Amino acid sequence: MKKYDASILLAGCLWGVIGVFTRNLASFGLTSAGVLIVRSGGCAVLFSLWALVKDPRLFRVRLRDLWLFFCFGVLSTFFFTFCYYRSIELGSLSAACTLMYSAPVFVMIISLFAFGEKFSRRKLIALVCAVVGCTLVSGVLEGDSRLSTAGVVYGLLAGVGYACYSVCIKALSNRGCDTLTINVYGWILCTATGIVVWGLSPAAPSFTNGASVALTVGLIVVSGFLPALFYSLGLKGEEAGRGAVMASVEPVVASLAGFVVFGEAPTALGVAGVVLVLAAVALLNIGNPAKNVDLSGENS
Repeated sequence: MKKYDASILLAGCLWGVIGVFTRNLASFGLTSAGVLIVRSGGCAVLFSLWALVKDPRLFRVRLRDLWLFFCFGVLSTFFFTFCYYRSIELGSLSAACTLMYSAPVFVMIISLFAFGEKFSRRKLIALVCAVVGCTLVSGVLEGDSRLSTAGVVYGLLAGVGYACYSVCIKALSNRGCDTLTINVYGWILCTATGIVVWGLSPAAPSFTNGASVALTVGLIVVSGFLPALFYSLGLKGEEAGRGAVMASVEPVVASLAGFVVFGEAPTALGVAGVVLVLAAVALLNIGNPAKNVDLSGENS
């Protein structure tokens, strides 16, 4: 396994434990809006401090790249998070999760045209395994998903926004932008947008007492700063399409975290979903990817 693949997998694993922090913070009154503002704000501060210490020149950006930074911070990071939360409010967590993990489909389609990434049979099989696996892990097939038309629309929009997150990082990396620069401005723009929409009051419960502060720090560092860093580093040397599929380990880890921390035993379908997602990741890493055959009949 390449170091870039390992970095993306680690990012997916860290994103998968975000529920451990958000569910506990909810008991202190932190809403989804508060989570977005605190998490993105904390990431913005940490990435900015790191860039300042490493090299202040990392704050420089080219005018021709500004639109991509805007897309990354506002139209992807903020947009997909907002749509994801709205989908949950209008339906259910399981349905929202399933719809958001349509993202690898969008990533592969966009990357096909934007970056010229080949769409091989192996990628197609891995993509199907990942999407079906995420669906099974979410539990949407085993209970009342409370789907509404608006909930479905917001869920699919979250998938598009999540896909743009990968595509924007890849595009900025291809233009020579440093990982720190990408994350500094991406998270600053996401935070600023959240404050404009909701104000600062939703973030107040994060600082209720020592326990809430500790959970907030964990939310920012473990499920915000570190996975964003690892995912950005991974996409510097990996295709956006492959990266999106490999990051699908997130709901698998979330399921395992639910079992270990909250005693939520996985169902038979959930276990099958875990196996499918892991199979998708393994399929993308076995053998020689250079020998994969493109669906058009060309080597990829």
